[in-house]
Amino acid sequence: MRAHPQRGSLLLEFMAVAALSLVLALWASHEWAQRARALQARSLAVWMDAARGAAESFLARHAAELADAGTADALAGQGYADWTAPRWDELRSAGLLAGGWQAAGPLRRTLGLRVLREGACPGASCQVWALVHARPALRTSAGGVDEALVAEWLQAAEGRGLVVWPRRPGFLSGAGQRIPVPEEGAADWGPGVVALAARPPSGQAGGAGSGGGEGGAGDDAAYLRVRDARDPDFQGDATVQGVVRSGTRLAARDSLHLERGWKVGDACAPEGALGRAVDGVGILACRQGHWTLVARPTGGGYMVHSRRGCANVLGVSTANPVTGVCACPTGYAAAQVAESGTPAAPEGLTMGYLCLLQK
Repeated sequence: MRAHPQRGSLLLEFMAVAALSLVLALWASHEWAQRARALQARSLAVWMDAARGAAESFLARHAAELADAGTADALAGQGYADWTAPRWDELRSAGLLAGGWQAAGPLRRTLGLRVLREGACPGASCQVWALVHARPALRTSAGGVDEALVAEWLQAAEGRGLVVWPRRPGFLSGAGQRIPVPEEGAADWGPGVVALAARPPSGQAGGAGSGGGEGGAGDDAAYLRVRDARDPDFQGDATVQGVVRSGTRLAARDSLHLERGWKVGDACAPEGALGRAVDGVGILACRQGHWTLVARPTGGGYMVHSRRGCANVLGVSTANPVTGVCACPTGYAAAQVAESGTPAAPEGLTMGYLCLLQK
């Protein structure tokens, strides 16, 4: 008789443990979902910051054109259909955005880019800047601003974040700043929109003399400093007496001109350096302290007939394709490699030559 109450007590204990486990599981699931969204918000800020860097590079590269642009297609010749809203694929094609950058990012967001101008453009007061904003806005399922998600994003943005709050729907508000939302594309600037401002480096705001004056970056903004991270974007020639060293690679749009030539076997340094042969017919590499020939252009070849000269029986030229005549280029010697017929024969004598590099 005493066994029945004991079994009933154990059943109640099991039910209580199961209910507690269910509550803990639901709490952990909710907490995990919130944590995952917080991490996604931080990832969104990092992703947007990479886009902001590309926008700043765009502003720096085309500062003068943007200040002078009269129509939206003013930069069409440089690959931008509308300079007021450059597409990310256009920035990627221009080398301003990493090739692996994805157009869709965390929280299933995409990014918009809007280039804006302030002041009299063109002119000394012209200021060109941009806004990178996430689409759609960060809102809850009920339609209100997801303040918890926005707070995580603002923390990851490290003081650079801008938000459209419901209490100030016409402005992007941030740390110590308030910016009116752009008039174009009003649907993109509702409450919950988060954005980052992109501005050109100091001294490249877009107008003449933009480095000084009220709100400017100072009189020295137009000058480079030691270890300056800005791209100088020189528009003329540059002369350097010492070694020019690149941290990654050296790229030239036109060509690389090696003025001085060397002889094979001459002493050289450093190991792995490249040069050209003194006669201009060959590429040299510095190996074990001496110049070694690693590549040379072909000298070509030609055929000569005893009666027709530099032509075959059909009258087609048999000249050397390298020189355009029946001769070798400078630095090459003709070596006979073929002979057909005799001078006294009706068909005449044909001789073939191959041009070999002279050592």
